[in-house]
Amino acid sequence: MGFSIFGRNIEQVYAKRAATELLTPPAKPPVSIVSPWSPQDNIVTWAVDDALGGLLDRSVLPLTREIALRLPGVKRAHGIICRQLASIPFFQMDNDARTDEQPEWLTSSQSGVAPYHRMYGAASDWFFNGWAAFGFTADMTDCLHIPFGLWKINEHGIIEITDERVPAEYTDKIIAIPLGYGENGLLVDGADTIRQARNVEAVYQQRLENPIPLTTLEVDGAVYDQWDDPEIDEFLDQWIRNRTKHATAVHPSYVKVGMPGQVQVDLYETGRNAARLDIANHTALPASILEAVRQGGGGGGTEMRYQGVANGGARSDLWDFGLARGMMLAFEARMSLDDVCDEGLSIRGDLTAQNAIPAPNTNPTSED
Repeated sequence: MGFSIFGRNIEQVYAKRAATELLTPPAKPPVSIVSPWSPQDNIVTWAVDDALGGLLDRSVLPLTREIALRLPGVKRAHGIICRQLASIPFFQMDNDARTDEQPEWLTSSQSGVAPYHRMYGAASDWFFNGWAAFGFTADMTDCLHIPFGLWKINEHGIIEITDERVPAEYTDKIIAIPLGYGENGLLVDGADTIRQARNVEAVYQQRLENPIPLTTLEVDGAVYDQWDDPEIDEFLDQWIRNRTKHATAVHPSYVKVGMPGQVQVDLYETGRNAARLDIANHTALPASILEAVRQGGGGGGTEMRYQGVANGGARSDLWDFGLARGMMLAFEARMSLDDVCDEGLSIRGDLTAQNAIPAPNTNPTSED
């Protein structure tokens, strides 16, 4: 096999992901999503840069994984969920027992992409886009995750792969798996939350860089009328120098100091916490996992607290009601159909280590 994203030089290609618009499957409404695998164009580059700079209306700008992952809450949620799914080994089952002969693609790889990374990539696609695709060889002995953006659904509902970066031997059978009805991924369902969180982060950063709000000096009219322009400038310069140097200033009684637009920093902390709570809801994570609590300061009972981590409850909630379990169920359901497994057999994830109490000392084997 020649050089490709699925060869041994995976990191080099993954590190050079570019963003441009992607034609989404016709079953979905048109949305402003960009693919990390397609060539970049100037319009999207400009739009992405602006999304970080805040110069245009964010509501019309495309969203990328890179932009979403700049948010700490999204970054943490993505890592937790993808690792949860990728760490689960899958086996072919006959009712409750493993079959004597296991499909090669479940536990081995001829491409250099381990089953762990295959499932991690699929989990990332489900997380952000609600779909994941897998490509099989003609003899069904090997399988690859086909990244979102390297495949599409044509007008006839048939999956197509035209990107040369996908090795031809893995295009004989393509299986695209939706996460579920109503699950369109964070870049669609959480688009408003991501934009709101980006806005809060931008304003919060601006406040950190400019902690002193706009200051107005109201001078008594009788005194002001006696000043000429140089005297006004000197008064302002003197005020600015002293205010900057000492953070305090003395002014005569004929001057009133106003600070319009002054906002307590607690507002931004509350906004950032609210964004994390929304992200937790979109990604089916316990809010406490994203640490959505007040950063500090006074206020007594105004602190935000989310419960669910005590007495071992977080581990159970994180899995039982979490997104990773939904991904596993979707994968099991599709891969257990008769075009992948023989009739009467199924593909199931091994949750022995996931549910073991106490937690095992070693990770379960997912490759051979």
